[in-house]
Amino acid sequence: MTLCGHSDSGANPSNKTTVYRNGGDVYNLKLIIAFLLIQGVSLSAGAVEVKVGDRLINVPLPDGFVELTPKMSPYYETMRAYIAPSNIRYLTLITEDRAEALLRGEHVELDRYMNVESEKGISATSVSSGQFMELRSIFRNQIDDMYANVEKQLPEIVTEGNKTVSAEFAADIAVELGGLVPFPVHLDTDNAIANSMFMTVSATVDDEDVGTDVLAATTLFLHVKDKVIFLYVYGSKSEVDWTREAAAMWATDIVTANPLSSDEKRAVDKSDSFGINWSQVLEKALIGALVGGVIGLVSFFFRKRKKR
Repeated sequence: MTLCGHSDSGANPSNKTTVYRNGGDVYNLKLIIAFLLIQGVSLSAGAVEVKVGDRLINVPLPDGFVELTPKMSPYYETMRAYIAPSNIRYLTLITEDRAEALLRGEHVELDRYMNVESEKGISATSVSSGQFMELRSIFRNQIDDMYANVEKQLPEIVTEGNKTVSAEFAADIAVELGGLVPFPVHLDTDNAIANSMFMTVSATVDDEDVGTDVLAATTLFLHVKDKVIFLYVYGSKSEVDWTREAAAMWATDIVTANPLSSDEKRAVDKSDSFGINWSQVLEKALIGALVGGVIGLVSFFFRKRKKR
């Protein structure tokens, strides 16, 4: 079964606006966005093009979601602070109504959001269908051990993010991740594999507790063109089914929006010429999923800060 079959022909099906991104830097038309908000026009950009290694991948934006931009403080700064050091984050999406509120200067709670990432080493690697099949097999068979290994690495990784965001906001901010409850793989196709989890996020500001939250998150590994990218979809604890459905639909849209060129088809169909340490790549991806969950607690911090 294929989530959405690769095609070696056909035009880009999207007729919406495309925002071009190179290596994580977006060229924002901030004045236009402000004008559109004043006029009551939707912020939805339609799609963002990201560069993964030497490939440009078109990422359609799910309905109701827009890109998190530098104007959307403090969430933008927080997401930049908490990125797994092994990964590249290309894109963070939040709901359109929350984005509009942030641009008005309001402090809101983000209950649903999404990230697109890849592991630095694998982003430069051409991955064949056979190699992605190996990734799927390893993930199915080693998932419990991987989560156990990842949980041991979290304190050190989160500490670095805490230092960055504390300096940014002139406060002693300490975020902790834990309480991992991973679920078995629920999606496994020719070009995608995914599982979900619950995670607990807590934080203190200047040694004062500012809240604890339990999140649901789905991690989906997607083989698009000859690259592997990670889709992370977050929601409240009661929304694990929504995170799964949203991730699967998003993956289908991404594959549909990226038909294979003849060069990419040869890369996907090639005989495997070298091995990839997929266990290591998968663990780094899971770390990325967990570290990305901290944005859900930012609203607690700023509500507490405002009371001072």
